Amino acid sequence: MPKHPLMNFDLWTSALDQNALMASAAELHGLIAGMLSAGVPADANQILPVLHDFLNDGQAVNAALKSQISGLIAETARQLADEELGFSPLLPSDDDALPERLEALVEWAQAFLVGFAIQQTDLSIVAEEVRDAVEQLTEVTRIDIYTPDDSSEAENEESYFLVLEHVRVMVLTCFCEVGQKFAAAEVASQTLH
Repeated sequence: MPKHPLMNFDLWTSALDQNALMASAAELHGLIAGMLSAGVPADANQILPVLHDFLNDGQAVNAALKSQISGLIAETARQLADEELGFSPLLPSDDDALPERLEALVEWAQAFLVGFAIQQTDLSIVAEEVRDAVEQLTEVTRIDIYTPDDSSEAENEESYFLVLEHVRVMVLTCFCEVGQKFAAAEVASQTLH
């Protein structure tokens, strides 16, 4: 399936560098996906201030980057809600070196957990599947990318793709069990007023 133009890791890396942001493209997307999966509505006005705090030392970003990030928020929300399970974390392409992809995946998972925790501070109120997903995503953040591995390159590639697919499934679990329900509840309560 062709990737949406907004889901280009290299373009985001360049845009963030040009704007001197202190975050990677993986961290930006992980934080957005985490917030959406925790029930924050896909509203740039609600998400951008959090991104400013976590990724830019509280400073707002310029209008062009704000517009790009707003598009990324909308596209991420669309992918998470996709019935075809079309969601993918924003990570380096398969052509990049495995350590670089792995480091980005760890950063993405860390940022996802931060974004999720912003909205969902009490895991006792979520389904057991969500608590398991959060625990497994936490395990991904502990992957040691610097330890030499005796496995073959093909085995390492296969392991990476298995972990990546597992991350995708855990994120979709969080979104389906929490994000959709909490966001729908908030829309319903706003409609009543």
